Amino acid sequence: MLVAAIHPSPSWVEARFSNGYYPGWQQFWASITRPLPFALGDAVVLAGAAILLCALFFLRPWYRAMLSAAAAAAFYAIWFYCGWGFGYDRAPLQTRVAYDASRVNDGTIERLRARAIANMNRLAPIAHAEDAANGDDRVLLAALRAAWLPVVDRSGDRWRPSVFGAKPSLAGWFMDKSGTSGFTNPFTLETQLAPDLLPFERPFSQAHEWSHVAGFNREDEANYIAILTCTRSDDALAQYSGWLELFLYLPPKARYARKVFVPQVWADFQAIRRRNAQFVNLDLSRFSWRVYNSYLKSNRIASGVRNYGEVTKLLAGVPLDDRGLPLPRKPATISQRD
Repeated sequence: MLVAAIHPSPSWVEARFSNGYYPGWQQFWASITRPLPFALGDAVVLAGAAILLCALFFLRPWYRAMLSAAAAAAFYAIWFYCGWGFGYDRAPLQTRVAYDASRVNDGTIERLRARAIANMNRLAPIAHAEDAANGDDRVLLAALRAAWLPVVDRSGDRWRPSVFGAKPSLAGWFMDKSGTSGFTNPFTLETQLAPDLLPFERPFSQAHEWSHVAGFNREDEANYIAILTCTRSDDALAQYSGWLELFLYLPPKARYARKVFVPQVWADFQAIRRRNAQFVNLDLSRFSWRVYNSYLKSNRIASGVRNYGEVTKLLAGVPLDDRGLPLPRKPATISQRD
């Protein structure tokens, strides 16, 4: 309870956690989980559930059972916060890049929309042809990682995260049914993606989860890093994934004329709708998102699940250099009088 109630200062989190002991912790878990053919995080969560059930149903007297269950829950809570959860108290990305709130206006948003539509129309046929021809995910992951690392470096990490592709998860069924595209296990820092993701959704989702592993807990920041990663990639499928997700996070319009998008983009929109109709259980989806909304708010993300959409402010408010990277924030100058 004490660890959960403590909210370290952003300066402490930046210096002592995000760029302090967390890098070693992340790389320690990567060295263990990378060679395994399964997601170790699944085993960790199942072990915790088994310990709780055994304590509650097999220990007597009742107060011993309750104390044992509380001790197990406390152990996992400390593991969560000290191993990843303190990242929620990291200062927002706006404090490390050249964010300009005056750029967040209707004009900038509409220019982003126009660029996204133009790039989606240009890339859709190329991306689908590439997906049909390419059978080696390792090549795609290597290209994605190469585009991702400079973005996390420019965003404030002074270390190189060790990341690899997502593994199948026991939570795959739940992700499909709840409409969850993926998640990062906070205990073992593994990334897991929903089995029903379409090929053009996977690059963005993988980069998003990698960004959580890199210590960017906020959803808008993980979205921002994933979009920049994809749009600056050399791979057409990743580029298309990034521009598509950028478009979907922009403030929606009531309708678009048929001529706005090429047929392949319309077909991809339809594929997303078909997938959701086939897999997503609306009751489970609403329940899981309400729970996650409460979880985010309890970890000082005041907007809850709306934080995903706040990526628009970052996309509009942060200028990019000629490599597609966010410009760093200029250090404050100290004025002196003679």
